[in-house]
Amino acid sequence: MTSMDVGTPSPGAEDASPRASGRRLHWPWLLLKLVVSAGLLYLIARKVLARQGAEQLAEHLQELRWQWIAVAAAAQLGAMTTSVLRWDRLLRGQGIEAPFRYLFGSFWIGRFFGAFTPGGWTGLNGYRLYDIAVRTGKAARATATIGVEMLLGQLAFGAVVIAGSVYGMRYLGAGGLLLVDGFFLAVMVAAILLLSRPKLFRWLAARLLPRPLQARVASLVDAVCAYEGKGWLLVQATVLGMGTHVFNNLIYVGAAQALGVDLSPGEVFFVSSLQIFATVLPISIGGVGLREAAAVSLYTLVGVPASLAVLVPVVGISVEYAISAVGGLLFLLRRQRGRDPRIVVHDAEREARRYAELAEEVPLAERPRPLQGLKVGLAAGLLAGGLVGATEAVVVLAGVRGHAETPQVAILYGTALYGAMLGLGGAAGGALLAWAGRRIGWRVRPPHKALAGWFAVLLVPPAFALTAFRVRRDLYAEQLVWKSAEGLQVALLCLGVALGLALLLGGLLQVAARRGPGTLLRRPLGALLAMAALSGSLAAAAHASSEAAAQPRAGERARPAAPAQATNVVFVVVDTLRADHLPLYGYAKGHTPNLDAFARDAVVFEHAFSQASWTRPSFATMLSGRFAASHRVMHKPDALPDELVTLPEALSAAGFATAGFVTNYNVAPYYNFQQGFDTYRYLEPEFVLGADDTAAKLLAVQALKRVVERVRAAQPGSAYQDAEAVNRALFEWLEHRPESPWLLFAAYMDPHDPYFEHPYRGPGYSRAAHPHPDRAEAERLRRLYDGEITYWDEHFGALVQKLKDEGIYDESIIVVTADHGEEFADHGGFWHGTTLYDEQVHVPLLVKLPYGERAGERVDHWVQHVDLMPTLLRRLGVEVPEGVQGGELFEGTTEVFSEEDHEGNVLRAVRVRRGLEALKFIEANAGNPRGLPDRQLFRVDMDPGERVDLAQEAPERLRIAQEHLRAAAERARSGAVHRRAVDPSGDPDAEARLRALGYAE
Repeated sequence: MTSMDVGTPSPGAEDASPRASGRRLHWPWLLLKLVVSAGLLYLIARKVLARQGAEQLAEHLQELRWQWIAVAAAAQLGAMTTSVLRWDRLLRGQGIEAPFRYLFGSFWIGRFFGAFTPGGWTGLNGYRLYDIAVRTGKAARATATIGVEMLLGQLAFGAVVIAGSVYGMRYLGAGGLLLVDGFFLAVMVAAILLLSRPKLFRWLAARLLPRPLQARVASLVDAVCAYEGKGWLLVQATVLGMGTHVFNNLIYVGAAQALGVDLSPGEVFFVSSLQIFATVLPISIGGVGLREAAAVSLYTLVGVPASLAVLVPVVGISVEYAISAVGGLLFLLRRQRGRDPRIVVHDAEREARRYAELAEEVPLAERPRPLQGLKVGLAAGLLAGGLVGATEAVVVLAGVRGHAETPQVAILYGTALYGAMLGLGGAAGGALLAWAGRRIGWRVRPPHKALAGWFAVLLVPPAFALTAFRVRRDLYAEQLVWKSAEGLQVALLCLGVALGLALLLGGLLQVAARRGPGTLLRRPLGALLAMAALSGSLAAAAHASSEAAAQPRAGERARPAAPAQATNVVFVVVDTLRADHLPLYGYAKGHTPNLDAFARDAVVFEHAFSQASWTRPSFATMLSGRFAASHRVMHKPDALPDELVTLPEALSAAGFATAGFVTNYNVAPYYNFQQGFDTYRYLEPEFVLGADDTAAKLLAVQALKRVVERVRAAQPGSAYQDAEAVNRALFEWLEHRPESPWLLFAAYMDPHDPYFEHPYRGPGYSRAAHPHPDRAEAERLRRLYDGEITYWDEHFGALVQKLKDEGIYDESIIVVTADHGEEFADHGGFWHGTTLYDEQVHVPLLVKLPYGERAGERVDHWVQHVDLMPTLLRRLGVEVPEGVQGGELFEGTTEVFSEEDHEGNVLRAVRVRRGLEALKFIEANAGNPRGLPDRQLFRVDMDPGERVDLAQEAPERLRIAQEHLRAAAERARSGAVHRRAVDPSGDPDAEARLRALGYAE
């Protein structure tokens, strides 16, 4: 290495004239900047003076707190110090060593020119470049230093903006913050790419840009090339650059505090970043006008007076100008003294050698080949995908708490799906990168390094998604909002974890694939075998675990002797079937011949009511004999508590076999509705790519499902299995049924939406796609709904015939009811779950007793779902469990109570008899989303449609009804069990299932 002391340029030195380091002022462009700055200042002045007047501005300035002006001045000096330190480090990277005191003086002089001259290169950067070039004779090195400093400045500025964006919610909202952070993240990524792969940009510039722009980009790329291999120095310079931007922002924080602006320092810090960024736009002189406009626009959004808002940048820039003015004195002193600094330039011949190296061509044989890149990318993708898929499948299996029928399928499916997805992505990316590298002239990387690098890159996105999902669900109980300050911080933390994990595993893979048997991992076949070995071993372990867990259940099949009067029970629930849409209840437009025929063998209850108007609490009441306030299944996250003794549990303990078949996710094992059943099958809807119920919980499957839902409307089987599919499962069980007695619980989803035309023609009409139909659609939807009822009736008739064919129809008790009804603008809305009017809680109820007992009888008294369980148990000779609140169906009740807390609608209703009157009182929470009145009172004996509200005109009736409601609610709460909750929003699969059924937005 050689060095020389530099005072004045030596003969033959590089061109260091001012003309080489600057550029001509373009007077038309300068005039345009002047017009823009003047125009912006005029508009701001008009806005401020029109609102507050000049007097208010003067008052604010008179009340300045000068100690904060001192803080702003100190921040300015801090920014200058870190900037000079960064400049010094980058100069040393070029082999130039200058006294720090001299550099500080030059920087101060440059700030003077930058503050008081209109041209960019005649300011700070121009003077520094000129000064070093003249003193050293190395204009190329001076240019490289400034070019890289500018690039690192953008990287550092982006990091500071993103870090400060946690304080920007009040200004831009979550969406605006995501856009801002996304922009600066893209800037940071571009800067990092330019620093790490300059040759790629040189190649792109030569092919995509016109000649004038090529020269500018090429100079920047060459500047970056000068720092190749000096990563630690660039890191130091970046950190110092962040310090510079932090200090710059603190100048305006100090100015805001000096003015007494009622905002937190963090909020001012965030706005300062944006107002500084506005000055970067080359459309004004030194950012004048843009800085003030940005401050006024943002600060006034949060209530800061415009007069104060405009003064924050004015005071801040005044501090900067005051300090920068000192640079003019330094310039005069330096000229008077005339002494040259002692600057050392190391390796004076470096440029020639460096450019010779850059011009060296990599032989074609040593460049990557697309086929080779494809193979490495495919192997890396298979390994990354297999690892991610297997890991997520294990996590999913842990989440379903042993309810997976075939856990090994989820592991094999997840490994194969993710392996295929990432394998294809890795193959395409590897081939493309190898092709680009071959064209640019990259030297091929060692296979084990290329494999590990691609593996790490492919692992980051799914690792980030899974980490963020688990943190939000498990640590924040789904209360974390991603579009918030804390959410953005957590997301960045999760991204850091994903990057760290990828680097760690990538490093391990690099070591493993370097030599020995691990070299097989470099090939797609070897990676495929490794993926298969991983998934196979995990699947075997999962299968063995499920078999071991199933063994105790097998031993439980030995049942005690059943009571003497025990008989078979078929319990049929039809989802969303309102009573007044059946011919059996007087509906002239309906067509249900099979249900009508069954009614001739059964007892028909004219006035049966559910305890809620959506599925889960209604089913819980039917199975437990308790009101919702007692069984505690009221809200979307609620599951059936284990401490309840359900109908199947009571029957199982009494010697009955029990089986259940459902296709509504609200009563799937996820919500613990399988308790007490020997066999309980949730007939899952049809999933994309043939996934089963457990595999469908994988995030990749959910993402594909979302895509499918967006491009096509609801299809048969997409939300639930229809009556034909339910019958297939029922018939199979009946053909292999155990010895009597037994309970067969069958839950059909028809006529729940999506409504389809039958025979199936075209897509369905769903609540998920049409949450708020137009009232004009009510009649069309009624016709579709009626068609669904007829479709169900056809298959209900097939079930009845199957029972007859098996010779068990006559001897069995058969119950047919619905969990709730449906609304078609009866009270201004659609669907269900948000009111307790009769169209939603008046349900059909038919009970066929053995051997024609009471066949064809119609019962006129009131009954409710809570009565079903105790009535059946007594009929079968089984003891009614403690805590059951229901009465006797065949005796009836004089009071019906319903309640729910669903989608923000907290509702309670009581139906009572008062002499010859039948009153119904409904109470709703104030401000409920449905817009229901707080109190409504109806005489349902005279007004079955609940049209005339008597709450205002009948105070005595209202008082009596309210007393009944309070008493009924108190009784419903008696003996309440502990609430058990799961979180469907924490499970993307559960959320998607509920959304398909209209229970999630």
